[in-house]
Amino acid sequence: MARRRDYTHVSQCIKWTLFFFNFLFWVFGMLIMAIGMYGVVFTAQDLYGLKSVEIAYIVITDLSGVMVALGSIIFIVSFAGCVGALRENLFLLQVYFWCLTIFLIAELLVAIACIIFPWKSREILESVLSKTLVEEYRESQNKQNFVDFLQKEFECCGITSEGYHDWDDNEYFHCNKSSPSAEKCGVPPSCCIQQKNMSHFDVMCGYNIRNKEVKVHEASQVINTVGCITSIIQFLESNLYFAAGIIFGITLFQMYVAHQARSLMDQISLQRARWY
Repeated sequence: MARRRDYTHVSQCIKWTLFFFNFLFWVFGMLIMAIGMYGVVFTAQDLYGLKSVEIAYIVITDLSGVMVALGSIIFIVSFAGCVGALRENLFLLQVYFWCLTIFLIAELLVAIACIIFPWKSREILESVLSKTLVEEYRESQNKQNFVDFLQKEFECCGITSEGYHDWDDNEYFHCNKSSPSAEKCGVPPSCCIQQKNMSHFDVMCGYNIRNKEVKVHEASQVINTVGCITSIIQFLESNLYFAAGIIFGITLFQMYVAHQARSLMDQISLQRARWY
């Protein structure tokens, strides 16, 4: 007796599990993209009066621009997985599967590079972030807020191993005698040490703190002198098992979803072969 045409080899459990996970990430990607777009509009309004090319460069390299790009990638990939699973569409599932595979390979290569060349990787990261965050600190409110958040939360100042001296690369804080800036030879207020029993916060505590006459041990009593990369690494080392668990969990989840997508693709192909 021939098999009934309505019999399916496609697992409904795999199909709806894949749909559910990707629907959540689809909504999540759309949310990130919407927040990023709001930030892009907000940043563009702040830059009113500059040339279009300058505005485009600042917006693209701004945190809001990164959020739009990241949200778009999550939105597109999860949309392919969501609709591909729901409609049992092989093309969309293949797009989804290979995107996840590329992401996993890229993450693996980055991890291997960081393990084999730790100092070189750190040097590249510090160089990129220093230029993006320190030098362009005043270019956008989003960058300024992000840097202030890092410096307050991790009790650091600057990005690289040079610590608070990184701020000499910023035109507003540069120790140039001819500079008209009132903040020259200083650091942002977020670098200042915040005492728990302080009744008010002195926003001028970092003014002229990088003057040659001020010694490092004297500066360390007023501001945080360690760079943020160093502080973040120390934080991760002190919470090594927790950080490793999160990374392992994310990687394991990606591998699981990619395996589910591959299994669903094989089942759909088998079902079509039985029919035709």
